[in-house]
Amino acid sequence: MSPGRRGRGGERAGDQGQILLLTLAFATLVLALVLVVASASAIHIERKRLLALADAVAADAADALDEAMYYGGAGLEAAGPTRVPLSEASVDAAVADYLATAPAAVVGEFEGLRVAEPTGTPDGVTAQVTLVARVRPPLVPWILAPWSDGLTVHATSTARAG
Repeated sequence: MSPGRRGRGGERAGDQGQILLLTLAFATLVLALVLVVASASAIHIERKRLLALADAVAADAADALDEAMYYGGAGLEAAGPTRVPLSEASVDAAVADYLATAPAAVVGEFEGLRVAEPTGTPDGVTAQVTLVARVRPPLVPWILAPWSDGLTVHATSTARAG
């Protein structure tokens, strides 16, 4: 049969099997894309959960009254008479206490959870908390293989003492 002649069903004789190859390549591409999007979504959700924990810790630390500053009157000038004065020590202690007493279902789900800088109070009335944890992608296609040991996510939250 010459190259210009048609075979069965109007196909060229050399075109047989190319549609199957294109279909397999497209299916592989779509599967890889779905796995990458699912992994990226899972990492984003874990970061949002870490941010929610940082929000709760910062809100708790904002109520951590530095008793020496409050009863001694030294912190009231900086914080104002209606504000709760905070110090680096009171914020750090409140963060450590919150994370130590939080349920294991909340804190234990994060791998390598730790408190990072900046954590403390920049102005004496605002508690700032930064948490860091390692998140592993649940689905590791060959595209995400370099990150199979996990990604480090940071979440910073602030809360003002009232």
